[in-house]
Amino acid sequence: MANPAYSTPEWYLQAKDRDVSSDIGRLTIYHFGFKQAAHGTLLFVPLDFSSAPRAALDVGTADGLWMREVQSSVSAPPAGEHSFIGTDINTSFFPNTVTKGITYVKQDVKDPPPEAWRNSFDLINLRMILIAAGSGAAQRAAVNEHIKLVKPGGWVQIGDCDRICPTPESENPRYHEMFACIRAVCEASGLDPLEASKMKSWLIEAGLEEVEERTAMRAVGKRNEDVELGRLGVEADLLIAQGFATGAKGLNASSKPLPDERLDSLVQDLKTELNEVGAYFPMRFIWGRKPF
Repeated sequence: MANPAYSTPEWYLQAKDRDVSSDIGRLTIYHFGFKQAAHGTLLFVPLDFSSAPRAALDVGTADGLWMREVQSSVSAPPAGEHSFIGTDINTSFFPNTVTKGITYVKQDVKDPPPEAWRNSFDLINLRMILIAAGSGAAQRAAVNEHIKLVKPGGWVQIGDCDRICPTPESENPRYHEMFACIRAVCEASGLDPLEASKMKSWLIEAGLEEVEERTAMRAVGKRNEDVELGRLGVEADLLIAQGFATGAKGLNASSKPLPDERLDSLVQDLKTELNEVGAYFPMRFIWGRKPF
């Protein structure tokens, strides 16, 4: 395959010595887009931060933006302080500035977490990271491994997407093509891009209680009433489209989702579509509580 596409594990592994600022920018735009789509919600679980110090683990944290925003939004406990740990495969994403109460640890979602972390966390957040575990079975195994880290009564919340354009192809033909490239490159890399719809059942079958799911649509380009966030969303999606179109072009002919000429023009055509029509990026948020 050609150079690995953005957001595949191969890219993250090879990015250590590169300038990753463009990808941090993309992830930041996605963070605010997902937050907007969920009407400002970052914590879907009813965890009381005001009564006691809480420990949270953010898997695939990148530069820790989710942790910092949650830390600044929750109430302080009557004594002690909340603690946040963010893990990522690539330490180049970790910020140089130290934030009290936040720690960063190098950890691959595919690897068993440290044994010392078992039953240690009140909350574990896994947002847009499980595909990095690989196949559907591997993604489910990663969820089960992280459930072991949750205290009895603690919560797991997952954010993921279906990687299927939610609007008709006649309305968003180029966005359909972008998702086709994403699916093809992921599958060629041994990853399963279509597991999100099963994740609620994983939590139920793992014995979690009060399991719920919420869908949200991140508005891109002209679809977004916030003009600036819509514009930034276009930029972020074009980075993704470029990476995956390049990756798709390097696939065997039988695996290519589009002819080479369509792959060559995808980014420019998608830019026009997003600016003139806009699109929706589908998200699922799933959460559940570990029994006492």
